[in-house]
Amino acid sequence: DEQNLVIISIPTVFDPSLAPEGYHIVHAYTAASENFDDWVDFIDNEKKKDNGKLGSNPNSSVSSKYSRQDGYDTLKEEKAEVLWKALERVIPDIRDRAKKDGSIVMVGTPLTHRRYNQRFRGSFGPAPNDGKNVWELPLPQTSIQGLLSCGDTTFPGIGLPGVAASGTIAANTLVPVSQQLDLMRKLKDMGSLQ
Repeated sequence: DEQNLVIISIPTVFDPSLAPEGYHIVHAYTAASENFDDWVDFIDNEKKKDNGKLGSNPNSSVSSKYSRQDGYDTLKEEKAEVLWKALERVIPDIRDRAKKDGSIVMVGTPLTHRRYNQRFRGSFGPAPNDGKNVWELPLPQTSIQGLLSCGDTTFPGIGLPGVAASGTIAANTLVPVSQQLDLMRKLKDMGSLQ
C-alpha cells in the first residue's frame, strides 16, 4: 500500500539548540512508498524521456514549472494529509503550532527530491533494482583504489543513523577504531571537542 508507513523525527527533543527557543524541528515522511507515476505528468514533456532519472538544474526557472501546473498543489496537499494525520496522533495541535508566527512548513514530493537531490524517480534512499535485494547495499569499498563511498545508498541505508553508520564504516576501513578514539581524546584535550 502507498503511504502505509510514516516516520516522524523530532531532533530538537534531543538537541534544543537546533531551533529557536519555543520551536521544534519536525521531519515526517512516508518511507519509500510514494508512487512516482502519480507525479510524472507534472514533468515537462521534453524531460519525461529521462524516465525520472535526472532532475533539472534547481536554479533554472524551467525546473519549477511543475509547481505552477494545475493539480500539482492539490495532489501535494492530498499526499501530505497522511503526514498531518500521523503527526496529530503524536502532537494533537500540530496544525495550530505550524501556523504560529515564525513557523515554517515545507512539503516535499518525489519531484522535489528529483529536482534538488538528482534522485531517480524522486527516491528517498536506495532505489530497488529488479532481481536485487534492496537491503544488499554496497559497502564503502569501490573498484577505484582509495575511493570509499558512504551515504543513504550504501549499507546500512537511509536516515541520519544509517548515513552516520555508513560514514563510520568507511572511516573504520581506513583507520582502526583505537586510533580514532586516540585522536578524539587528543581533540578533546585540545578543546576542539566537547
